[in-house]
Amino acid sequence: MNRELPAVLLAAVLIAPAFSQSAGKVGCGNSTVADFSPSLEPKANAFLASLKAAVKAQDKHKVAGMVHYPLLVNMPKRHRQIKTTAQFVAEYDGLFTISMRKIIEEQAPACLFANWQGIMIGNGEVWFEEQPNGGMEIKAVNLP
Repeated sequence: MNRELPAVLLAAVLIAPAFSQSAGKVGCGNSTVADFSPSLEPKANAFLASLKAAVKAQDKHKVAGMVHYPLLVNMPKRHRQIKTTAQFVAEYDGLFTISMRKIIEEQAPACLFANWQGIMIGNGEVWFEEQPNGGMEIKAVNLP
């Protein structure tokens, strides 16, 4: 018997879950929002639908109303905050670029990921979370 076989089998067992997780993300058969908090799922889905509609309509003011201020904006070499609705509206086109809008518009509700940090759209480009009043607001935008 080949001495390398046990090592190869062990590697396959350890690597297989990583492939199945990434394959699951492609199809997104379920939502980790539901796994994280079943009561949060309908709120997250409704927020996503509203955000998609506002982004598709290019309604900067509606999107600005869906943001928690100060909004954290993460960029590769620095971080900054957008402190007001007026500042957000003025900077909207730089934040919600064509690629960012596409990510939001293509996000399937069943594929929303959630953890203690909030709910993630795409691969973390946009994060939102439930507020103390029960509403949802965008808390961070991660730009490439």
